Amino acid sequence: MIQLYHVSKRYPNGTDALVDVTLRVREGEFVFLTGPSGAGKSTMLRLLMVMERATDGQILIGGRNIHALRDASVPFLRRNIGMIFQDFRLIPRRSVFDNIAISLEIMGMGGREIGRRVNQLLEGLRLIHRAGSYPGDLSAGEQQRVAIARALVNEPAILLADEPTGNLDPELGQEILQLLLDVGRRGTTVVVATHDHTLIDRYGLRTIVLTRGQVSEDRPRVVGRVWDRPPSAAEVGPAVAPPGAVADAQAAFFADDGAEAP
Repeated sequence: MIQLYHVSKRYPNGTDALVDVTLRVREGEFVFLTGPSGAGKSTMLRLLMVMERATDGQILIGGRNIHALRDASVPFLRRNIGMIFQDFRLIPRRSVFDNIAISLEIMGMGGREIGRRVNQLLEGLRLIHRAGSYPGDLSAGEQQRVAIARALVNEPAILLADEPTGNLDPELGQEILQLLLDVGRRGTTVVVATHDHTLIDRYGLRTIVLTRGQVSEDRPRVVGRVWDRPPSAAEVGPAVAPPGAVADAQAAFFADDGAEAP
C-alpha cells in the first residue's frame, strides 16, 4: 500500500529531514512511527499527503508514484487518505457537524449522503449530542474525536495520525488509541507518529524508529499481543466505518484522477 524507495527530504536551509529512507507498509497494517523530536516523523507524513515533495527518491501509494503526480491530481489522492493532526485544526466558526462534513461538501456529495455519513460517525464516536456545538465548546478529547471523524468521513484506505495523543492526558490518549486500533482492525492501513513509548510497548505492533532522518530500527509486530486476539468490547469501542467501506475505498484508489497507474 505504501512504499518508499531511497527517499530524502532536504529543506532550503540545508536541513536534512529524511535521508535515504526505504520502507514498505502493507495493506491493512498498523504501524507506529517513532523517534526523538526532529527525527523526521511529521515530515514523512507530510510527504505521504503531498503537503511537501521529496527531494530525492520515490513514494508509491496504491502502486502510484506520488512524486510524479500533477498538482491537479493531488486532491484525488487525499480523498483516499485521512489525516489526523496533533493540534486538531478544526474550523472555529463551523459546528462539529460542519467540520466533519466540509470535505464531502467540497466533493459535491449530496446532502442526504453527507448526513448519513456524518451522523454515523457522530453516533459511533459518542459525539451526536455535540453535533451543533463549536470547537471552542469542546474538551480536548472531544476535539480529537471530531478530528478523527473528519479524517474518516471519506472512508479512506489509509489513515495517518501525527501525535494524536500528544495533547491529551494518559487516559484520553488511551481512548483515542483504541479508536485508531478499531479502524485498523477493520482493514484500514494506519500509520501513527508518536513519541509515547508506553502506548508502543503495550501493543507490540510494528514500530519504525527514525533517528536524524534515517530508519534506525524496524521492529516487527509481536505475535500474540492485543492485535492478534479478538478485542473486548471495551477495547473495540464504537463502530467508525460501515462493513465493506474500506474495501470499496481501496478498490477505488486513484480511480477518479483520470490517469492510469504505472
